Amino acid sequence: MALVSAVGSISLVLATGGLLLRRRISRNWITQASISAPQFTKDQTIIITGGNTGLGYEAAKYLANCGGKIILACRNGDAGKRAALELRETTGNKDVEFLKLDLGDLSSVRSFATNFKKRNEKIHALICNAGVWMPDDAHGQNTKTKDGFEIHFGVNHLGNFALIQSLIPQMEQSGIDSRIVIVSSSLCKSGKIDLQKRDFIYDGRVPEPNERKSFAPTGYCDSKLLNMLTCRELAVKLGESNITTYAVSPGLCSSRLGRNVKMPAYKKMLAAPVMRLFQRSSRQGALNLVFAVTEDNAKLESGGMYQDGVIWKDGVDLIDALGGDLQKRVWELSEELVSR
Repeated sequence: MALVSAVGSISLVLATGGLLLRRRISRNWITQASISAPQFTKDQTIIITGGNTGLGYEAAKYLANCGGKIILACRNGDAGKRAALELRETTGNKDVEFLKLDLGDLSSVRSFATNFKKRNEKIHALICNAGVWMPDDAHGQNTKTKDGFEIHFGVNHLGNFALIQSLIPQMEQSGIDSRIVIVSSSLCKSGKIDLQKRDFIYDGRVPEPNERKSFAPTGYCDSKLLNMLTCRELAVKLGESNITTYAVSPGLCSSRLGRNVKMPAYKKMLAAPVMRLFQRSSRQGALNLVFAVTEDNAKLESGGMYQDGVIWKDGVDLIDALGGDLQKRVWELSEELVSR
């Protein structure tokens, strides 16, 4: 009886300690109360890549409640159609639809852009959210895109880059406040871009023997750094146009991004309590995307990197340290690759 009581007391202490630690960790997270809820008009279109699941779905749900037209640009047709139907039913917004887009296939990106131009719609926001996470020890065709690029580089960076380039003319001609939101990650701090080796393009970067390894795939970290560099250079290219661009770091979130990671059941059980302390829900993470779409432009800095509603200083310092020449050369390389 005494043992049961002791175990119960210990469990209570651990649970209370865990709750307090969780509150401390999450105290600066962005909240719905800090985000404006504008009413979009029906001629304002918001495109969300990967809008059928995770952060993309939750962002689409919030924005659908604000009106406007929501486009779920997804690779999986069945999942995309199902998500669009769910959002129409739950939000009452009938202008939510699915359009086919595979960021791992540049011909699909071109087709999407060509077909969308014919609709002659005003794009208020393009949210580049879709991405992949493939373990470093994965092998086979799933580690390459249809065009032969390393999967993270091809999908997370080059596919989004091609989409942005294709839609900019339509956004410029719209005459409305338009913005491009690129979903990056704090894992960009573990990324490295060597434009001499260019190993990240086709085969993926292999860490140096003395390099401290991240738990994340090197290709994923590199692609998130490329996202940040793209956002910064895009702001330079756009200049004083009607388009602004922002990168966001949504934090560690519960989503299907890690669905390709294979982990023994016992490891999942051991990791679960720790993950619960640090991990946000998809809805919590999605608020970072929503913030970049709904916040007053006058309060934002085009080319800025945001986390939890404020400039992410670590990310800004990282890009500043790399210098403007790298972001320019990455842009030129990306242009070269998508034009082949």
